Amino acid sequence: MDLFAQLAGEATLRPIDVQAGRLVARLGGADCPELRAAAAFTSWASGQGHTCLPLSVLSPLLRQTAATGERIDSDPARLRRSLLATDAVGRPGDWRPLILDGHDRLYLLRFFRAEQAIAHALHERAVGLLDTPTKPARELLARLFPPASTGEVDWQQAAAALALVKRLVVLSGGPGTGKTHTVARILALLAATTAAPLQIGLAAPTGKAALRLRESIRKARATLPVDLAAAVPEETRTLHRLLGYQPARQRFLHDRTHPLNLDLLVVDEASMLDVPLMAALLEALPRACRIILLGDRDQLASVEAGNLFADLCGSGAGWSAELRDRLAELTGQSFPADGAPDPMGDAIVLLRASYRFDSGSGIGTLARAVNSGNEGALARLLGAGSPDLHLEEPDTPAASTWLRQTVEGLFAPVFAAASPQEALQALEHGRILCALRDGPSGVEGLNRLAESVFRRQGSIPPGQDRYRGLPVMVLQNDYSLGLFNGDTGVLWPDEDGTLQAWFPQEGGGPRPVAPARLPSWQPAYASTVHKAQGSEFTEVLLVLPEADTPVLSRELLYTGITRARRTIRVYGRRELLVQGMRRRMVRHSGLAEALRRTEAEAAADRA
Repeated sequence: MDLFAQLAGEATLRPIDVQAGRLVARLGGADCPELRAAAAFTSWASGQGHTCLPLSVLSPLLRQTAATGERIDSDPARLRRSLLATDAVGRPGDWRPLILDGHDRLYLLRFFRAEQAIAHALHERAVGLLDTPTKPARELLARLFPPASTGEVDWQQAAAALALVKRLVVLSGGPGTGKTHTVARILALLAATTAAPLQIGLAAPTGKAALRLRESIRKARATLPVDLAAAVPEETRTLHRLLGYQPARQRFLHDRTHPLNLDLLVVDEASMLDVPLMAALLEALPRACRIILLGDRDQLASVEAGNLFADLCGSGAGWSAELRDRLAELTGQSFPADGAPDPMGDAIVLLRASYRFDSGSGIGTLARAVNSGNEGALARLLGAGSPDLHLEEPDTPAASTWLRQTVEGLFAPVFAAASPQEALQALEHGRILCALRDGPSGVEGLNRLAESVFRRQGSIPPGQDRYRGLPVMVLQNDYSLGLFNGDTGVLWPDEDGTLQAWFPQEGGGPRPVAPARLPSWQPAYASTVHKAQGSEFTEVLLVLPEADTPVLSRELLYTGITRARRTIRVYGRRELLVQGMRRRMVRHSGLAEALRRTEAEAAADRA
């Protein structure tokens, strides 16, 4: 059997990876089985979320391949030489299908170019301090962020002051740390200290996240002084809509030659940004445009390739003395000196205090224990119990009944609603989140369980698979309908009694779409944790896999737990919770190194 057919049959490689290996081998102009395998596995790695594949990781993959009978040399040093001897592998600066960088990371060309473009564009915005009048800025900062009596650093005010003097701000914080509260004040501050009206854009990676950003900005705007609130916009867009995605051409309208007309762009849920999308966004922004990225560095990375937001937050090691002094002038605060600062470090602010979860919150304590890998804190929390936290282990006699009752409690308000608007609001109250898509403990199994619960109690008519109250999730983008992967709605009859799929929309009530027109969709009682990024629910039921799996990671658990505002219920074995929090998600990327190298090159030019 052909090696690649075998690997594809074993689901190690996708068909596109097999084709990539064969195409690159032909372009390489040499009979080099190492090249074919390396190209296929590098393509496979991008599908796993990596922007590159280190030779140290590729080598054992090739050893496994060699064990199938294919004659492949997996020694890293000889592998490097054999790959570079072909016409298909180049060094940085070359235009070849594969690029091998100075750290033995093998890239598909488009990911290498995207990382380099991001590093240069962000570094350009991160260097230097902008001039701003101290006295009026200081007065506005004191007005927008009244001094607290705690004596601790007000990091929200620090972030606002940073936005006055930097063209790039990376603002990371967990749930309830006030990211959108802070950014609304930043927008008011910048508008009040800028002579000409600012063209401001507010965007997020998904439709759900864009709607949540609009709601959060609207609430934060209501807390601003009236004379400052008017300058804060409420309109939000998805990044694809902002950039003018053209599906027929598979490209964006806005790029380097047709830039966006913006002075400032705020991107929420930036942890969901993948590397190609970020590169396209930066290319479409005017060089003078300020950027504020909001996110949580501890959440799951993007579904597509890259670990961009975490890489950015990890690329800096503190503020420079020059920046600390300038922020002290503007805020009257003093800031700790730590690390070996660099320009990217000067752009980063971490919000530390959660205003949603106090010290007694079970959700907050669980999130902190998981995020820090503190097994002792987890054991103490589960032993002591908490009103907003419950762990139900599936091996107990009452577990099955508990699970069905919990599912019924989450979705009974949807079926009891009097209108599609009420049903959508009820649907946002609670959700089942799973680590896996398939299997009894995955999305597929929990959706079946939920339907069986409501069929048994009579809410679903016998024999119907489309019915009043069915939550639905779109699985494909449909630009003609304005529906995108992950959008959630509910089936509900219209005034004529015809069943429609209703979806929330910006600035108004829900809009109906005929079910026959929907792109690919599935029931949405349950979704993966990945799909729930950018969403929050009053109550969350987090279902763990039946057995340990590499998908179950600290980042996945933290993201799932922090989707809950009031109550988190976990259904799964305690040892799986511990095993998951021990496992860190690994994404191979060269972005942090590219940022450091860009600064080193700039420093050499300045010398």
